[in-house]
Amino acid sequence: MGLDRTIRIVIAQDHRLFREGICLLLNDQEDLEIVGEAANGLQAIDMIGDLKPDVALLDITMPELDGIHVIPIIKQKSPGTKALVLTGATDEATAVNALKAGAKGFLSKNASTSNLIKAIHVVHNDELWIERKLVARFFNGDIIADSGEEDPQEKIKKTFTLREKDVLRLLMEGLTNKEIGNKLFISEKTVKSHLNKVFKKLDVSRRFQAILTAIKLGFT
Repeated sequence: MGLDRTIRIVIAQDHRLFREGICLLLNDQEDLEIVGEAANGLQAIDMIGDLKPDVALLDITMPELDGIHVIPIIKQKSPGTKALVLTGATDEATAVNALKAGAKGFLSKNASTSNLIKAIHVVHNDELWIERKLVARFFNGDIIADSGEEDPQEKIKKTFTLREKDVLRLLMEGLTNKEIGNKLFISEKTVKSHLNKVFKKLDVSRRFQAILTAIKLGFT
């Protein structure tokens, strides 16, 4: 493929063998290219600022500066770079913090090669990626069962008004209630009212659960 179609990647992982293994796997793909490797958070910031890659593949636990703090800094230094977290820390709190910091994707180091490659392409297209098995674990595996009748996902999506879809879309982008209100020219109180209805329709009680459920339902 032409160079203009190649996704340029910087990988920041402190474990050298793991980092080198990922590099070998990804460089095997025609449309992926590792342009830099960093062993800690400060190196990652400098490298990403200089190279302006399309995707930054980041660990959370790194020396000097952890991935959560690296993400907002690289967004300033290289706004076009999408942050994809690849980490062994797969608890809900870590995932929430990564997404709040501005990560476009989150998956575990146990992810398959095919899922990693898919995730890179998804975040490169400015879409959100969260590994399916992590979504299932956060919800104890009981999210939206397949009844074999009318597609339950489409049935739920049909209940949303256009305004509720707008609010949910902005929530998925990581905006606060105040920011959502400013975007839609409505009050923060009205945003809260819409979110309450969204949460009820998604059968969730927290913002992060709403985001994960919306991803599974196919909201974009």
